[in-house]
Amino acid sequence: MSTAPVVSSSFAARRRVVWPLEAGLTYLNHGSYGSCPAYVLERQDEIRARMERDPTRFFKVELEALCDRARASLGTLIHAPCEDIALMPNGTVAMAVALNACELGPGDEILVTDHEYAATMNELARICARTGARVVQAHIAVPVSGEDAVVEAVVSRFTERTRLVVVSHIASASAIVFPVGRIAEAARERGIEVLLDGAHTPGQVEINIGELGPTYYAASCHKWLNAPKGTGFLYVHPQAQPRVRALAQSCRVHIERDRKSFLCDTDYVGTNDYTANLVIPDAIEHMAAQVPGGWDEIRRLNHAKIVEARSLICARTPAEAVAPESMIGSMASVLLPPAPDPSRPTRYDDALQDALLDRHGIQVPVWEMPGVAPRVMRMSAQLYNHMGEYELLAEALNEELARESDGA
Repeated sequence: MSTAPVVSSSFAARRRVVWPLEAGLTYLNHGSYGSCPAYVLERQDEIRARMERDPTRFFKVELEALCDRARASLGTLIHAPCEDIALMPNGTVAMAVALNACELGPGDEILVTDHEYAATMNELARICARTGARVVQAHIAVPVSGEDAVVEAVVSRFTERTRLVVVSHIASASAIVFPVGRIAEAARERGIEVLLDGAHTPGQVEINIGELGPTYYAASCHKWLNAPKGTGFLYVHPQAQPRVRALAQSCRVHIERDRKSFLCDTDYVGTNDYTANLVIPDAIEHMAAQVPGGWDEIRRLNHAKIVEARSLICARTPAEAVAPESMIGSMASVLLPPAPDPSRPTRYDDALQDALLDRHGIQVPVWEMPGVAPRVMRMSAQLYNHMGEYELLAEALNEELARESDGA
């Protein structure tokens, strides 16, 4: 078995030893796909090799215990009973499983914000077409003044028909940390179920399921937990678990077991490579070893770095912050001037992102938020990032915005 390396505090050493990022690339988009440390990938390869040595034994005998190991580490991290956590291939699937578990009918309302992820909205459209339920959207204007504005915007849209409220813990495009505990409490007081989209949350801000009190909490682990791609989980309150079914049923679903069907049906959904989820404990442990103070210090360092980076960008460019410092984690989005020609060809979501990468070697996402903001840029701060990269971004951003103004 490999031994987890603990790297020095220098940026160069961290990047070289821990993360297999491309040399010369200024990578400011850890929030989208993460970057799995080399050590964790090695651990995954070891378990994958174990699987291939005797696949029958692995799937029939060993898989369940390995899933329980991963579940236990997640339970400790999010302060939730491990038996209430189902492993998922990613947050998108976890959200779909939760949404399809909700008992909805004609006229029922599902309340969301206009910061929710497109995959969630697509799944809701399909469910509403099938059930006759409808989506109600709360508008969260940016820049947002504080938590009270968000809570008021959401709670004011509750009605007698509201059956479910779906809110991101950390919104994808705007990177705002929403006051989901307060929203969940207000919903529970009215008998409304709560689904929290935590795709960006594990490893970025602390999660305490007991304090938040959601019905469902869906998340990905490949982002800020630095697990491999294809990792995630779904917490479900015990009262809602009998309704939860995997999106596909395996050949084992009908077998009576002592374990909860909630776990059995989701741990094994046919023959697949489950090794990414099985090394979640290794990713959590490996990252915690990178700095004295572990995860608390990682979150503190990354937050302080992105706050400083955002201040730099807003001071040196036309960018404007979208939320107070208290409402961001390890990511920060800024408002940019609208694109002069949104139809310009792009490999990404905005031609500005192409230009920043092609001419300056900077990978940072730029998006439109329909109905919220014409264009935002979201920056991430991971241990491997340093302030010189954000200074480079400020210079490059000014240059490219000037090119846009000149029609170049």
